[in-house]
Amino acid sequence: MKNKIKIIGIIAVAVLIGFTMTACGGGGGGAKKSGLKTNGFFGALPAIYADHELARTAIDERLELAQQKAIKKHDIKALQKAEAQYDKDLEDLSAKLEASLKAEHAKLAGKDVPFTIGANFSDFKVNSLKIDEDGNLALSASDVKTNLIGVTQFMYRAYTKDGTVLIEYMGYGSEKLYTNQAIWSKPEGWVDFDKIEFIDTPGRNM
Repeated sequence: MKNKIKIIGIIAVAVLIGFTMTACGGGGGGAKKSGLKTNGFFGALPAIYADHELARTAIDERLELAQQKAIKKHDIKALQKAEAQYDKDLEDLSAKLEASLKAEHAKLAGKDVPFTIGANFSDFKVNSLKIDEDGNLALSASDVKTNLIGVTQFMYRAYTKDGTVLIEYMGYGSEKLYTNQAIWSKPEGWVDFDKIEFIDTPGRNM
């Protein structure tokens, strides 16, 4: 009796998971590729992130399909097998992403990235902007100014070739711009990346 209750409970949880997951149709088969081209400054990073998200979606879809089949047949073993495979697939995908990023970062490390200085920007002098070993931008600056609490606060934008603003971030300190995270969230835009612009920080001296 206890085993029956346990099985019913697990199936009920699986049903709940099945309803709460987003149904994307299909399932099974390999993940599609984004087809994003190589960028002149950030290489294959946009494509790597976009392909990763497509692969993750395919894994989610396979789990959902397997859950639906197992629930329909009341097959707890099949359900457990599907969930174990899901965990393995995610682990393998994460390892693949890490390896791909490491290889691409090694190719890009030290590469100069174009930048401009806004007319009112005076927080510091930008000497260079280079891609670092993590895919972010290492900033070399001098004549650094701080606010009343001793912090360097500045703003920068990333633009595409047609002038579209990819990101507008507030920075603190003057060592690194965390563009890698932004590429992950908007890979298709970063294919057409053009430059970084350092802009004035409102209320800098407050």
